[in-house]
Parts: sequence; C-alpha cells; structure tokens
Amino acid sequence: MKEHFRNDNQRSTAGDDRALSGLSSFDAQLGPSHMGYIPSLDGLRALAVLAVILYHAHFSWIRGGFIGVEVFFVVSGFLITSLLLEESEDTGAISLRQFWIRRARRLLPALFTMLVAVSAWALLFSKYKVGQLRHDFLSAVFYISNWWQIFSSNVPYFAPKDPPLLRHLWSLAVEEQWYLLWPIAFIALFKWGKNRAKVAQALLVVAAFIMVFTAVAYSSSNGDRINFLYLSTITRSTGLLLGAAGACLWRPWRMAGIAQRGRASAADIPERTLNLAALVSGSLLVLLALGLTVSGAPLYRGGLILVSLSSLVLVACAVHPNAVGVQKFLGYAPLVEIGKRSYGLYLWHWPIFLFTNARESAGKFFIAIVITAVVTELSFRCIEMPIRNGFIGRARETLKNINHPLRKDMVIIASSYATAAGVLIASVSIALAFTTPIDLSVDNGDDLEFGATTTIAGATQTTVNGVVAPSTTLPTLANPIRLVIVGDSQAKALAKNLPVGIEKTFTVTDGGVSGCGVYDTGTGISPSIDFKQSFEFCRGWEKKWTASVQKAKGQLALVVLGAWEVLDVLGGGVNYSLGSAQANTFFKTQVKRGIDALVLGGAKVALLEVPCMRPKDVKGAGIPPLPERGDDTRTAQLNKLLQEVASENAATTTFVKGPREWCTSSIIGNDLGYRWDGVHVYKPGAKLIMDTIAPSLLAIPLQ
Repeated sequence: MKEHFRNDNQRSTAGDDRALSGLSSFDAQLGPSHMGYIPSLDGLRALAVLAVILYHAHFSWIRGGFIGVEVFFVVSGFLITSLLLEESEDTGAISLRQFWIRRARRLLPALFTMLVAVSAWALLFSKYKVGQLRHDFLSAVFYISNWWQIFSSNVPYFAPKDPPLLRHLWSLAVEEQWYLLWPIAFIALFKWGKNRAKVAQALLVVAAFIMVFTAVAYSSSNGDRINFLYLSTITRSTGLLLGAAGACLWRPWRMAGIAQRGRASAADIPERTLNLAALVSGSLLVLLALGLTVSGAPLYRGGLILVSLSSLVLVACAVHPNAVGVQKFLGYAPLVEIGKRSYGLYLWHWPIFLFTNARESAGKFFIAIVITAVVTELSFRCIEMPIRNGFIGRARETLKNINHPLRKDMVIIASSYATAAGVLIASVSIALAFTTPIDLSVDNGDDLEFGATTTIAGATQTTVNGVVAPSTTLPTLANPIRLVIVGDSQAKALAKNLPVGIEKTFTVTDGGVSGCGVYDTGTGISPSIDFKQSFEFCRGWEKKWTASVQKAKGQLALVVLGAWEVLDVLGGGVNYSLGSAQANTFFKTQVKRGIDALVLGGAKVALLEVPCMRPKDVKGAGIPPLPERGDDTRTAQLNKLLQEVASENAATTTFVKGPREWCTSSIIGNDLGYRWDGVHVYKPGAKLIMDTIAPSLLAIPLQ
C-alpha cells in the first residue's frame, strides 16, 4: 500500500513534487534531507527510561519519574515524523505497508517474547497473578492496554496494592496506536496543507486543545476521570503531536549554507545558546521529576505541557549540528548503549520488579536491576537485533535456495527456534485458558454455616483443633435486611467470605473500595518503617459508598475501617500523628463524611470496631506487614474516636463491637486460617465476625 502526494497518472514538474511533499524550491538548494543516526537521542532515551525505573522502584525522592514516558512520546513523535518527511521527499510517497512492517519488526518480537516468558513464570511460580494475566494478555497483544485499564480493569492504575504484571504496557499501547494512525493523518494533512509550516500549525492547535481539555476535565475527586486523563491515547498525545510539529519546523541539518547567502536561520544559533537552552530545559525536567505526582492537579494543569516542551527543546538541541556540548553529554557511550536497549529495559523491568519484590528493599532492588539488565541484553542480542537486521529475510532466502551451502544449518536452526517457540506459546496459552486463577482474598475452603455452633478445626496447618466460634440463634426473616458492607479491602474480604445461610437474615452487597478507607488527601506514613502511601487516588470514595447503597437499596451499611487509618498522615505541610488533637479531628471529620454519604443513600450506619490486627509477611499481600496495624494502642484510639462519632450521630449511627478474640486469643488472632495475612479475613474469620455482630445489627431500628 503506497500513498502518493500526487496523481501518478499525471506528469508533474520537480517544483510540483517539492510543493506537494512540503518542500520549497529554496529547500532543494539546502543540505541533505536525511537526519541520520543521532546518538544523543539514545542518550536522552536512556535518561528517560532510568527515571521510569527509579519511579517504579518506589524511591520517594523521584515521585515524578513517570515523566520519562512523556519524554519518550516527544522523541517518538519527532523521529517518526522525520522519517516520514524523508521518505516523502525521496519518493514523493509514503509506503504505509513498509512503515508498519518496520514498526512491527522493531516492536513485536521483544514484546511477544516478554509476554510468553512472564506468563510462563507466573504460571509456575506466581499463580496468584494468573487471574490478572488472563485479562491483560490479549489487551497487551493487540496494543490496547491503556483502554483496557481505563474501562475494564478492576485494579485502578493508581492502586497501591497488587499491581498487574502488564500494567506498564499502557504507554506502548499509546505509541503503537500513534504508529497506526499518524502515517495516515500525515498523508491527509500534507495533501491539505501542502507545506510543513501549515501542517505544524494544525498539530499545535490540536495539541493546545487537548492541553486545555485535560486541564478543565481534571477533577481531584474523580478517580476514574484521572485514570482516563493519565492513560488515554487522546489526552497523552500532546507529546507526540509536539514532537511531530517540531520535526516539521526544525531541521537544522538542512540549513547549512544559509548564512553565507546572507539569510539568518536556525543553523546560525551558536553552541553557547543551544547548551544553555538544553541546561534550562533539562533542569526543569529534573525538578518536575522530583515534584510531580501521578494524580495531583499540577500534572494535568500545566505539568505535562512543561514536560513536553522541555523535552522538545532537548530534542531540538540534540539534533542541531552546533550543539557540540549537548551531543557530548547525551552522546556519552554508556548512556547511548542504555538508550539502544531502552525498549527492552522498559518491557522487562516491571514484571521482574514484581516477581522479585524489588520495591521492598535496596537489596531486592539491586537483584532486580541485575536480572533486568541480563534479560534485556539477551533479548537485545538474540531477538531484537537479529530480526531488525533482516535475519528472517536472509533465512527465508537461504531456505529457498536448495543449493545454498548454509541451507542445512539454517533448516536446523529455524526448526529448533520454531519448535521451541511453538511449544512454549502453546503451553502458555493452554495454561492461561485452563488454570484456575488464585484470588488470595477468597477462601476456597469448606463453607461454614452462619449462626451455628461450629468447631473450626484444621483450617490451616497453624490452626489448633477445638477453637469454637460463638453460638448464635438468629431468625429467618421473610424479608432479609439489605446490608451493604463498605470500607477498604477488609470490607471486601468480609463480603467475599461470608458463611452460608447468612442470606436468610441478611442480603449482603460488597461496597468496599480496595486501598481506600476514609482518607482521600495527603500521604499515609509509617513511623516505624520506610513506607508511604498517597491517598489522593481515593478521592470520591464517599460517592462510591452512596452509589453502592442506592444500587442495592440498602437498609443498613456496615463500615469496616482501620487498615489505613492506623497510619500517620502528612498533608498540607501538617503531620497528623495518630492520637494528636489534629489527627483526631481529621479522622472524625472524614468518618462523618462517610456517614453522611451513607445516610444520603438511604441507609442506617453501623461502625464496626477496628480489630486487633496481626499483620504477616505473606506472598501476594502487595504491601509489607505494617507495624502500626499490629499496634493495639492505635486501633484502640481509632475505636475511641468511632464511638465518639457514633454518639454524636446517634440518630443514624451505631458503634458495633466485633469479636474480642482478635485481641484476647493468640490462637485466633495469629491464625492465617482466620485472616490470610493477619488483616483480611477468610471464611472462619468472616463467620466469627458475622456471628458476633449479627445480634447488634438486628437490634438497630431501620425505620
């Protein structure tokens, strides 16, 4: 498929060809149209991918390292558009088929290798990840990961817990969608605009519109909208568009010789000016990488455009013949080599980080980096470069020639690779299709009956036989009470593991929000260990509570909190240390917001006593065992405040005491059969809670 900028059935003058491909007669007198390989652009890629890697490692000092992705977008927009311009000037046409083949040859082999390898590893060693992989795999193959994460994934991009193995592929999806659509748009724009300046103007107008839309659409209280703004191809295309516009306007390698004709041009910009521009833009990028947050307003209301413009300035300096200093710095050999491998580093580092728990300690991070470097190098040398350099084409020609001296060896090599790839892909595909994913929050053990006297024996190897749950006689109601359980992931665990028979008394709906209690601003801080968690992604939690109650027509809402509220909170320059007057007021205010939201939905409210937690270091927990969760004085403080809130809102709210065994029994409190990580309940724990609190819930007047 080849799209021409003119009708091939009509003869056209050289001047016409130049005009239709965006060239003027003056352009024809200038230097070579091809930019050629610029090592400093690989150096810029290296810095970008290193920033992303450090961000993904959860280093708190580079919380905005994700801007490295935007740098990639700008570089891609500039390079791809430059290649299209060069092709159009050389031939007067763009071969869409060849363009897409080149992109596929460069991107697909490494991606598919990573997908198969990561899937195989997860199936063998991390089966709790298989459920996510099953959903994410096809979206990765078809480069729609960003849209999948926006509309279909049940794990928000900003969620702190248990991030998906393929979450990072959203940015590759954005770029691939750009590669698919931009060449077609390029052809249409040049047929319309006839010259580069007019096309660049159109691109800048579109980019400006998207920037304004992003700034206006941002809402700190709407997590779904933030998710869309961060991940969608539309809102993240500004960097690509600016890079494309820059390629249309900035071609200093073409301008050699203009000065001697008495005309000022970009070619005359002195090295000192270029170096200064690069220094200023690079410094600004560093500051943005240190200060921006992925869900904060500054990113969407100016931050992204600053990143894109600064990146474009760096690219412009890097490709300028006079920018010797910039090219020397960014062209530093180790940086260039890292940049050449930046695609592989980006592909492999994230799943390796998750498999090795790299974010838990400096030692694990170092191990993960070494593994990433080795795997990336193998991929680069054995897969990416051979295919880019035409190995498949040469192999095909060798196999066609029956007299070729290397044909026999090539047959053996090709057969071996094909067999190994086929077996591995088939095995992974079958396993993904038929392996039952493990959801650690769901107890797959024997069902326990609600309200019965039950001896819980052998729930796990750590369970001591003879532990007896409380005996409760509960009525069978003609119209069971519609109970909505809201709160954080503790609420979800309780709702998922309810005892059988409970439906005779309660019709239960899960209204929990994973990772979110009642805080939606500031950062949760552990005074004991190096752990921080932003609560900004939880904005809108109370609206979700209201929606859950309204959808279920809930009569009673059970609020399950404490896993996050036991932390200190740093927000607005104030450290809300649990137990201080400021922290007490903050917590009570947030709980009152939740009560108001539930009452608005039409429900009475039951505040469940925060249990004594015994956090354990369990595979798949997603976060480390926080000492604050195991501090009974902290949970007692929260319960004191919950009782005060219930007393102050007695007309709508009741404080409900939970099982005393969480605090008084070392057997039950520490048994992973009751709470799989010492915090989130399994079936025995859920039964213990519901059997204990059911009489109190039934005593609450609902009229």
